[in-house]
Amino acid sequence: MHGMNILGQAVKTAESTAGFDVFSIFEKGGPLMYALLGLSFIALMAVFVCLWTTRSSAVLPRDIVLSVESYIRRKDYAGLLSLCERDGSSFALTVHVIVMFLQRNPRADIEEVREVAGAEASRQANILTRQINWLSDIGALAPMIGLLGTVIGMMKTFMEMAAGNFEGVKQMQMAQGIAEALITTAGGLVLAIPSMAAYVFFRSRIQKRITDMEVAVTHILSVIAVQMDRERRLAGTYQRGTAAEMMDEDDY
Repeated sequence: MHGMNILGQAVKTAESTAGFDVFSIFEKGGPLMYALLGLSFIALMAVFVCLWTTRSSAVLPRDIVLSVESYIRRKDYAGLLSLCERDGSSFALTVHVIVMFLQRNPRADIEEVREVAGAEASRQANILTRQINWLSDIGALAPMIGLLGTVIGMMKTFMEMAAGNFEGVKQMQMAQGIAEALITTAGGLVLAIPSMAAYVFFRSRIQKRITDMEVAVTHILSVIAVQMDRERRLAGTYQRGTAAEMMDEDDY
């Protein structure tokens, strides 16, 4: 009988609160709703940051590959460094490191250049990937906070039941504990689901950007390899010509 009274009071309470707005529901969720609210602001900022840093012009701008190739063929390394500093994209920063290495190590072979390029490209990829980890962490943390709110709400409910008084105000307090439990659970899921969806979207976007940048870096390394091979052939021809001239002078 007491169970039927509790159920009836809960139904009446639900009917009376059906017209509550979002702010009223938020207040009914208890103090943990403020933690979820803070996480939602962090998730929103992370989304805007990821939108800005993973755009095409921030990773691999259009036409920059042709510009970099032109500077390398002209051996205008000073101009290329200036271009990379002005651009500031992930690809430009990778090329900047490559050119700085070539200037400091003029006798380096192409394998050493590839190692430097691979290390810097991996660092740039890690920077992009690290930014979206915020969304993954929030997506995992929000349901846990909601679950904690559920446990606290149910604890309040069972504490009222343990008190042994199921009439009047006690019924309302039990309904409030159950409502708090359900609202925090819903709040955690409402935050976690969009966060994980955003994480999946940006992960796919970053993978595409990284793949495009790797292709561009590979192309630039091929151009540098051709340039280095040409310079070595010219140096070899010059050395053979110099040796031949010295032999001709010895004949005289």
